[in-house]
Amino acid sequence: MALGHRDHGSPKCRLNADLVFWTANDWALLAQELAARQGECVQYYISIPPTANDKKLLRFLQDDVIRALGPRFIPVAEMTLGTDTGWAKWVASASGRTWRDAGIEMRKRMVAAGYDFSRGETWLLNEADRSTRRDELPYPRQAIRDVVHGLALGDGTGPVVPGIVELGIQYSHQTMPDLVELKAETKSLLGDSAFWEDLGPYVAFFAREAYADARRWGVTGSSLPERAEHLSDYFHHLLNLAEDGPEEVESARRFLRRAFMPFGNATWPARAPEEIPVSATCPVVYACGHGSTMMPLEQMLSFVSEEVYAMRRFGGKHREFGMSHQLGFSWQPTRTIEMSDPAWDAAKRAIAARIAAAVRDGYGTHDASPNRACGAAGTEENWCIGAEVPGAFFTDAWADISRWDD
Repeated sequence: MALGHRDHGSPKCRLNADLVFWTANDWALLAQELAARQGECVQYYISIPPTANDKKLLRFLQDDVIRALGPRFIPVAEMTLGTDTGWAKWVASASGRTWRDAGIEMRKRMVAAGYDFSRGETWLLNEADRSTRRDELPYPRQAIRDVVHGLALGDGTGPVVPGIVELGIQYSHQTMPDLVELKAETKSLLGDSAFWEDLGPYVAFFAREAYADARRWGVTGSSLPERAEHLSDYFHHLLNLAEDGPEEVESARRFLRRAFMPFGNATWPARAPEEIPVSATCPVVYACGHGSTMMPLEQMLSFVSEEVYAMRRFGGKHREFGMSHQLGFSWQPTRTIEMSDPAWDAAKRAIAARIAAAVRDGYGTHDASPNRACGAAGTEENWCIGAEVPGAFFTDAWADISRWDD
């Protein structure tokens, strides 16, 4: 079975949904809550980050934790390009090493760690970024192509293993005041036919980090359709721009119709990107961070529910796309407010449980629908009630950026 296009095991499934999580911590907690509320029509991919001290080393036995939850749970090994101990350092540290060599070496380490390609276990490349959009160092497009080839093909003696490529959040946050450069860079990327054609056979999911910001969601007095439309403008801007593009972007358009998935924001409570301290890693504003989720837990539960609703609603409108039932989230719980240990554990579990239920009811049953992401059938619960986030307002900037000629 090809990754991302498998029968999820039930003749009742009208949809076969794929849910991918990039995780930085608490992946076992997340997976447990997903498993407790799993949908029979959903495949769950949980990425496991490399070790903290060396980003080239895999965490042994953690894949077993995910695998033990059942056949719908797929451990994914993260390959981190950047940081002081990431794979970029490995490539640069010896004469003659290439990015393809790095991909081959990472795949060898996956085999040594026990990853089972026959059951769809795979890799996640973290991440292509602004330099890829611009086609410049440190990660020009050829580097991404080469490392993907190494990961998918290895040394040529094993199976082809398509995986997951992230296009990062860097300089593309929802609250950015100026999107002129971003649009120009994105148009350049979409126009590079060789890039998309070369990735095509080896990428199952192409994830756009689109970490929505509560300050562009929780508008007082707004309706659910309004909030969903503005979330979707941001989540799907890359796909929408390709759809509105000229014939020259046809290769990108075909690729994205099959492989695209948005990565929503499940990180709480995340500071606003403009409040991230300046450092060597984050030298300027909008280089790092998620969208702001500095709001009460109950509002975060509504936020993630409406993110799932918006993705499901978009998919329902675009059933002609192969990616219409693919979605993902970033999972990086960060205790930026004072809480007791028990309260913090309960909060993390509540967010994971709400996402799990929203995906199960929105995608994972024979009668799933967008509205059921807001609450299960036969109940009076409704999580899609929005919020009153101080200073929140809608922007049309992400709808505008999706028009090629504007």
